[in-house]
Formats: sequence, C-alpha cells, structure tokens
Amino acid sequence: MRKELEYVKKIALLAKLFRLELLTEKEYERIGRKLMDSYLIAGERSDDPRKEIA
Repeated sequence: MRKELEYVKKIALLAKLFRLELLTEKEYERIGRKLMDSYLIAGERSDDPRKEIA
C-alpha cells in the first residue's frame, strides 16, 4: 500500500503544478505516463496505438 500512496502523492503534486500553470499540457501528460510506467499502473493512455481510430 505504501507504493500506491507514493503514486497518489506524486500525481496530486503533478496536477497542482499543472493547475498553477507551471507545467504545459504536454509535460503533464509525459510525466504522468512515466509515473504510470514506473508504478506499473494500467490505465488509458493517449499514445496507446490500440486506441487509435483506423
């Protein structure tokens, strides 16, 4: 459970920085993807090729 709390704290901080306009949307998405990958979180990713419309 400790790992999940670390992930949530980092995502909350990331969201706060984005709301304060200290990060661009592109930076926000890139960092979010890196966090998801590092904590092995399965979720919807905007760059997932399976989600692209043919």
